[in-house]
Amino acid sequence: MTIPREVLAITLSLVAAFGSACGVAGPSACTLIGCTGLVVEVTGAPGQTPVTVVVTAPDGSTRSATCTSTTGTCPVSFPDFTPASITIRVVTGNQTTEVTRQPMYEVSRPNGPACPPECRNARVTVVL
Repeated sequence: MTIPREVLAITLSLVAAFGSACGVAGPSACTLIGCTGLVVEVTGAPGQTPVTVVVTAPDGSTRSATCTSTTGTCPVSFPDFTPASITIRVVTGNQTTEVTRQPMYEVSRPNGPACPPECRNARVTVVL
């Protein structure tokens, strides 16, 4: 699984700023890496045009995020949103794409086996 550069930069900044969550050096020290949750990667995004991603769970709960691509790829993360099935609507300019996916979540403990949080992370791709 590839972590978006923005998420990695934030994570590294937090680890550098706060150090160990447990305040103990050595193998039992906890770090402060957070969960990425559901990551939607939009490919084929037009450069410099805002891309809005709206994800909806079967229960009707939604999350949205916007990014602007300079490379044709727009990854957005929804850390606390991990439904079994999602409808993804991508809006850019006058184009709207809608797909339904069932993300395959991986469970991990990025801060160590005895450290919180326990993450459910998945990545889905939407091609424009």
